Amino acid sequence: MTLPTADEDTWALPAQRSLPDILAERVIDAIRHGELKPGERIVEVQLAKKLGVSRGPLREALKMLEAAQVVESQRSRGTFVANISPAQISQMMVVRATLEGMAARLVVRTRSPQVIALLEETHGKLLAASQAGLADEMRTLVWLFHETVCRSAQNDFLLSAWSGISNLIRVFLRQHVAFEHDPARVISNQEKMLAVLREGSPDEAEAMFRNTILESSYRILKIDAPEGLALDIHSRIP
Repeated sequence: MTLPTADEDTWALPAQRSLPDILAERVIDAIRHGELKPGERIVEVQLAKKLGVSRGPLREALKMLEAAQVVESQRSRGTFVANISPAQISQMMVVRATLEGMAARLVVRTRSPQVIALLEETHGKLLAASQAGLADEMRTLVWLFHETVCRSAQNDFLLSAWSGISNLIRVFLRQHVAFEHDPARVISNQEKMLAVLREGSPDEAEAMFRNTILESSYRILKIDAPEGLALDIHSRIP
């Protein structure tokens, strides 16, 4: 018998994705693309037929999404796509801004050329999508940009916390009309973020990400940000 070396994990199992996991992702995609709208009732029989699966794994997927607050179950009425309130969005985006600000700080501390190159590539695709008027593609690419920053922070606990609210963030981004009506602002915000990751200090990077996310979120909600949320440090990147 050959004993495992120190580098081998005897407890490791091959990565697998269950059918409920796949179905949950498909439901999220349907919400993100407007096929399922906030407040809409999910009819299990119809959705299972559309997806070509039985109701069992679909119910498991919906339970996972209910735990993540993407859908909500109402007694005697059924399951509905969550209708996220402005108060919930405000709380969620404060957490997001805090986590991404710290992620940006950590990325700048190492400033990996590979990470910067990947972010530049994503930004280039965003510019192309904007020129082609592809709002949904822009949403996907902006999401990928921010996800890359969080993953590149190399902090598993930060990534886990960010991923925990990621599905609700994606539902919220569906409501972000700037992708259709003001793509230049979307591009400008991401260019500033990319610039501070390339050239700024850790303090500037954290401030840029946190303040930009908060300002954008409260502008969409059409309410003033609570005093004291924004960092006092201002980025020198124009």
